[in-house]
Amino acid sequence: MNHARIPGPKKLPRSLDHDLARGGIPRKLHAIMLLQAVRPARRWLNTALTRPLTFAEALVIGLALAAAGTAYCQIYCLLALQQMHGATMPLAASLARGNADVLPAFLVFESGKRALQLSRVRRWLVIAAILAGGIVLGVVIRSQVRDMSPGLTLRHMVVDRTLFMLLAAAALAYYSLRGRRAMSEDPWRESDERERIPPSNAIEWIKAAGNYVEIRAAGRTRLLRITLRETRALLPDDQFIQIHRSVIVNRERIATVKGRRSVEMADGTAFTVGDAHRSNLPQD
Repeated sequence: MNHARIPGPKKLPRSLDHDLARGGIPRKLHAIMLLQAVRPARRWLNTALTRPLTFAEALVIGLALAAAGTAYCQIYCLLALQQMHGATMPLAASLARGNADVLPAFLVFESGKRALQLSRVRRWLVIAAILAGGIVLGVVIRSQVRDMSPGLTLRHMVVDRTLFMLLAAAALAYYSLRGRRAMSEDPWRESDERERIPPSNAIEWIKAAGNYVEIRAAGRTRLLRITLRETRALLPDDQFIQIHRSVIVNRERIATVKGRRSVEMADGTAFTVGDAHRSNLPQD
């Protein structure tokens, strides 16, 4: 009589077995857990660099930058001043000196993202005003600790802030060129345009059509045999929002929100916002 042999549990590798016997978490498992935790943050950072941040996101990043700038100034002054005459830097002074450049540059970059959506003439006038405002804000913050540098004149403070504003302007130029490149590239290929979803950065909106979806990308609309739910599962959660039971839009391509009841996209398409989905709209 033949009996089927039931395979027993595989033995763990010696290193993993040893770690578990000691009651600890294996190193490889630690690495996997760390990778799983970092991956969403990395994906969010990649999309955050290609779209304007929401107010909540900008607030969190601004506070993180303020804390980092203050900590850097405290550590630097602790090491430098202790070597000279044992003085210390007050926390308020570190807060002002450490963020006189970082915070204004961050605000200029984020404000400039939104200004890039204006018409060409208004765009550059607004960006120039934003850059000037960033310099003024940096000088105001830096002047709060002017007694730490009695020989520092207003001209010196303006020149110091200008360098960071130029860096913010360079970041805006890169952001603009990256957006134009994404818009100019054709995500559709004639050979497989009905079998695949184009890159998420190129998608403007998606609308359900039975067992199909209409996908708007690169100025053209294509019909793909896939449901809206299946499509939603393939898209980044922090880049796309559902505004109606049959419509998903790219938050970066929303031009205007009208009374939180309808939205107009950058290509001129207007959609009604469903009552159950109004909370998904950007808050800023």
